[in-house]
Amino acid sequence: MTFETLLSLLPWLILIFLASGMVKGISGFGMPFIAIPASTILFNVPITQAMGWVLASGFATNLVQLFQARRHWRILQSIWLMVLVLLVTMAFTMQLLSRLNTHWLSIALGGVMVLSIAAQLARPLTVTAEKKTRYYLISGFFSGLFGGLTSFFGFPALQVLIASGLKKLEFIFATSFVLFSGTLVLAIGLGTQGLVTPYDGLMSVLLFIPAVLGMLLGQRLRERMSPAVFARVVLMVLLATGASMFLRGLYGLLYA
Repeated sequence: MTFETLLSLLPWLILIFLASGMVKGISGFGMPFIAIPASTILFNVPITQAMGWVLASGFATNLVQLFQARRHWRILQSIWLMVLVLLVTMAFTMQLLSRLNTHWLSIALGGVMVLSIAAQLARPLTVTAEKKTRYYLISGFFSGLFGGLTSFFGFPALQVLIASGLKKLEFIFATSFVLFSGTLVLAIGLGTQGLVTPYDGLMSVLLFIPAVLGMLLGQRLRERMSPAVFARVVLMVLLATGASMFLRGLYGLLYA
């Protein structure tokens, strides 16, 4: 894709990243999970290119949220095992990203997410203190596995975090740390495999401005939410993410 073509897409990408930034501001996550499917479906670009576009926004928005919720940094003492397992697993599985057709993986993961989150909305999952280590270990492994193969490393880790009863800002800090760390691994993986061009890097830098603005607007809405409403919003965003992944994979199979 030429630089002129990328510039012609910029106004539409600004709107996508503004909207996905608002979703992140409301729920604490969700920006790449909205922006990547929208970019691949609307502009028919490879998933790896769309992943490159969200890198700067991912770094910027998660850094802002980490700073805003910095008083809750002690939550890292509880989730470090999840993060470590996620990052190591993701680093290994990303080596397959350029070799595999990920459409079927997106369909499978999206379908599992929809069923799992729908079940949790009907009957909320509760992770007790005695089960946290086990759940964090398992969710970290599968999030890293899915992340390395599909670029989505939020499931089931974020589902487990919200089910473990974290307070709103604790969840924001934990989620931002998981996503910032995962984005770093993603950037290294894409760069070392030559899947991101300098033009994509420039586009990524340009798009972080609307993403951050959208996030700040979404945070205004989040401040008015009760903890119960916030938890439900998080699950709804995960549900929408699963549906978008399913549709992205289906679209890829039909129009590849």
